[in-house]
Amino acid sequence: MKSFFYHSQKWAVITLVSMGTLLLSPLSNSQDNFTHLPITNEGWLKPFTPLRIINNLYFVGSYELGQFLITTNEGHILINTGPHGSVPLIKTSIETLGLNFNDIKILLTTQAHWDHVGGLAEIKRITGAQMLALEDDAPVLEDGGSSDYKHPQGRDPVFEPVMVDKTLSDGDVIELGDFRLNVHHHPGHTKGASSYSFTTAVANTNYSVLIVNMGTINSGVTVSGMPGYESIQEDFRETFISQLELSPDIYVSAHASHFYLHEKFKPGDVYDPTRFIDPDGYVEKIKYYQKIYLDQLEEERATQTQ
Repeated sequence: MKSFFYHSQKWAVITLVSMGTLLLSPLSNSQDNFTHLPITNEGWLKPFTPLRIINNLYFVGSYELGQFLITTNEGHILINTGPHGSVPLIKTSIETLGLNFNDIKILLTTQAHWDHVGGLAEIKRITGAQMLALEDDAPVLEDGGSSDYKHPQGRDPVFEPVMVDKTLSDGDVIELGDFRLNVHHHPGHTKGASSYSFTTAVANTNYSVLIVNMGTINSGVTVSGMPGYESIQEDFRETFISQLELSPDIYVSAHASHFYLHEKFKPGDVYDPTRFIDPDGYVEKIKYYQKIYLDQLEEERATQTQ
């Protein structure tokens, strides 16, 4: 297990395993030489009321996409953005909560797909935050999606590339001030798809919290194996096993529909973390996507034997 500390000096992350090596991240230059893929879901950029999920975890996303802010005594951690053009929405949401957008110190993502990472480079440029990512998703982030496994021959960038300051692995711990965030590698949806967990207390009761990347299967993906992702079948299988072992009290995800946000919260509702306690719903959701995977795998195998 590696542990990553954010240092009080500006824009620095320290890793214990490298004996205090200091990594300074220069601000990237603005780029617009990427393909603007069409927004097929209006909910991706539709504003939604920012809200407090539990203690220092906040939802700052759009109507359909989950972007999450974790506050600490040394600054903020932002998990996910939306597609290109989502940064103003995120900034407004954070400021509506009375928090400082420029206090973002660490950027994370649950998956290196354009609809969840399109604003990372811009936020990194504005705030000087460090970009941390699972090792297998780092190349895709840095080339703007050109090396996504669905395109083994490569393609033009589909989002602004963002430099990764430090790569993460399963079991790592990210430390910012007095906060600790556990890293889980849950590949399949992307090679470096990841989830993050922590424990927090309300009224002397501890709750396990998980920001989970669901094992959904995009169109055009063959789960029995792909030229650009030979281990996809095993990765999906292991991810579902791992996710079912976690059993969080509260879970959120990269899409609002994945954790039933609009059923659990309505604009105007007062802060109540108990509304998000849903361990049974979590298990049902994971098993739902696991069944889709198993059914598709069976169909593919049947087709291959014909």
